Amino acid sequence: MKKHKLTLVFLAAAMLLGSLLAFVPANPLLAADNSWQATYWNNKTLSGTAVLQRNESELNHDWGDGAPDATIDKDLFSARWTRSINFPTSSAYRFTATMDDGMRVYVDNVLIIDSWWDSQVHSLSADVYLNAGDHAVKVEYYEAGGDAIAKLAWTAVGGTAPVPIANWKGEYFNNTSLSGNPVLVRDDASINFDWGVGSPAATVVADQFSARWTRSLNFDAGRYRFIVQVDDGARLWVNNQLLINQWVNGNTTYSAEIDLPSGSVPIQMEYFENVGGAVAKLSWVKLSGSGDWTGQYFNNKTLSGSPVLTRNDSQINFNWGSSSPATGINSDNFSVRWNRSLNFAAGRYRFTATSDDGVRMWVNGQLVINGWTDHTPQTFSGEIDLPNGSVPLQVEYYESTGGAQVQISWTTVTTTPAPTPTPSPSPTVGTGTVVSSYLNVRTGPGIQYSIITTLVKNQTVNLTGYRSADANWVQITMPNGTKAWVSGKSYYLQTNVNIANMPVWQGTAPTPAPSSGTGNITNAYYVNLRTGPGVSYPVITAVPSGTNVTLLGRNSSTTWLKMRLPNGTIGWMNAYYVSNSAAFASLPVLGG
Repeated sequence: MKKHKLTLVFLAAAMLLGSLLAFVPANPLLAADNSWQATYWNNKTLSGTAVLQRNESELNHDWGDGAPDATIDKDLFSARWTRSINFPTSSAYRFTATMDDGMRVYVDNVLIIDSWWDSQVHSLSADVYLNAGDHAVKVEYYEAGGDAIAKLAWTAVGGTAPVPIANWKGEYFNNTSLSGNPVLVRDDASINFDWGVGSPAATVVADQFSARWTRSLNFDAGRYRFIVQVDDGARLWVNNQLLINQWVNGNTTYSAEIDLPSGSVPIQMEYFENVGGAVAKLSWVKLSGSGDWTGQYFNNKTLSGSPVLTRNDSQINFNWGSSSPATGINSDNFSVRWNRSLNFAAGRYRFTATSDDGVRMWVNGQLVINGWTDHTPQTFSGEIDLPNGSVPLQVEYYESTGGAQVQISWTTVTTTPAPTPTPSPSPTVGTGTVVSSYLNVRTGPGIQYSIITTLVKNQTVNLTGYRSADANWVQITMPNGTKAWVSGKSYYLQTNVNIANMPVWQGTAPTPAPSSGTGNITNAYYVNLRTGPGVSYPVITAVPSGTNVTLLGRNSSTTWLKMRLPNGTIGWMNAYYVSNSAAFASLPVLGG
């Protein structure tokens, strides 16, 4: 009997011990350390085999022109310090790093200070809210040359737990210098504000306030243009580069370009409002590089103002019906602009667009599709000869009311440029009918030749049977027997004979009229280029300040100028925004 009782006692003890072991945490928290675990390398990149490892009671080094140890080079060395530190109370803590040259500070594996470049001695601070208890801290450092300094300190600054941030972290201050503690911290879905004479929130004053927005976003590798519209001042950092620095009063739009790598990119925008209206908007567009279409979406039909959404679209193949493209975008009366570049083999291509409502497309700087009207689903197409290599593409679309759809595609017509056929002694003549609203008649096969007259829709012309070498122009006979040239593109002229099969004109054409001069875009950050000489004409594109253009002509009052952009796009612009006014009077009159 005693033996059985003893056995039961041992079994009970074993079960109790097992239950106690079962409640030991699988990954117990590390206790706070009394010192830093320091590791040193004789290179700037913390790579390879370390030359020294030791414990250090504090991270407060000023080695001057010397070295941390006899085994370490005085220049071109790096170090890493790690430690678990107990923070006694839940609070915001301000970490201050002092360095010469580079330093990075991590708290609980989150990078809070990043100054990884050659520099003179300087200090940076970051505030982090920490719950009471032990937290992992890591510091990385490198020395390039000269003095070597590496210090880290922290102090509690109070405050409550931070607001969860999923988008832009917006910090608002009741002063114009972003100084002191913010009176409001919140999660802003986008930087797209027009507060008028009001304030961002009840706790923020309507005048003389400032704000800072920060976040990181993923980008495809490429060149980007960032656009800031503010009233009043703004500063913008992209990938730790100060891109825009306009800390001044005024209602203005600024832009700047930057090449970005693929991956996460930090962005920070600072803003202040003095008095009057308050506006703060940020957008960007991809200019070049591989990847998808960069789509800019606007809550109007005219692609004007700042886009309410910028995103990457893998293809332009949308049928939204009566719905909206995305949250925040109207289901009616919206517009979109897409840009990208693609590699093409040399040859002729046919581009096709189906839309409800307006659509137009530029390929290699040339307008190949123009269906910029309200209409039910309709298909347009245009052909163009392309060189071998990268070609810029741009598509613009607007939705009026009802259904919304837009699809873009293209196909190869010939894989190499069409060979020049041998001229026929008796070319096949034919006729052509103008299908565009207007068609210029020129003295030679190219836009550099003078305009003789302008044909209108449904007007017919007699073809001589000859074309230009690139098959883009066709020769016609004027009523007075004069030979002239018009565009042979199918969206301008429909012919009863195949232009590509015509022999190439071997005769001569008048010498093109010399360019009447050049101009430079000025007086605004962006100026609209239109299809005709007046604000009632549709906008082709917005031209940035500083762009050099070729002047082609003017209207009779010299208030509008016809010009060619560097990419070949031709349109009209208000003369106020173009320099070199001395040359305007010598331009030919091309419009009313």
